[in-house]
Amino acid sequence: MKRKHRTGNALFKIGLRIREARRKKNLTLAAIAREAGLSKGLLSKIENFRALPSLPVLAAIARSLGIGMEDIVKGIGAGEVPRCQLVPASGRTPMRREPSRGFKYEAIISRPLGGVGFEAFVLTLAPGARRRPVSTEGDEFIFMLSGKIRFNLGKESFALSAGDALYFDGRVPHVPINAARSPAGLLVIYLLKQRDKKGNHENM
Repeated sequence: MKRKHRTGNALFKIGLRIREARRKKNLTLAAIAREAGLSKGLLSKIENFRALPSLPVLAAIARSLGIGMEDIVKGIGAGEVPRCQLVPASGRTPMRREPSRGFKYEAIISRPLGGVGFEAFVLTLAPGARRRPVSTEGDEFIFMLSGKIRFNLGKESFALSAGDALYFDGRVPHVPINAARSPAGLLVIYLLKQRDKKGNHENM
């Protein structure tokens, strides 16, 4: 019997639903963050799958958007979590994130692992790809699938090529730069930690 191939995207849905609800009401990040008592930076991270919000944070965001929390979390966490999950190449989902040029994210899977959010993407960087440095509320692991890049991490810079790997604290501002003439491919994995309203990690 053939199984349906679906990307596990429970954590992605949270960010997407918040972003869609905010844009539907023509509200800015700053306006919602102010109403919810959050920093604009934390709300942006939640919308871009770079932070895992706690339930009190989700409740505050829902109130500021004038929607019920069930509208954000509906269907998330329902049912039994499968022991294994196959995601074929055709099952990856293109995802828009921060403003950038030449960045193509494809979501492979996202799922909660206890108090940690696991997310995996394939990132393709076009020649000359550019983006402002960003930070993530958790740890990150990247594995170079193809090509060559320069990876800026805080004040450090690493030359990475196919087969290289890098694990780091995502809270340090970082950005990959492709100055080569050919595309570069990366496997990017996030281990996100829950944040409270003040942006502090919550104890699990």
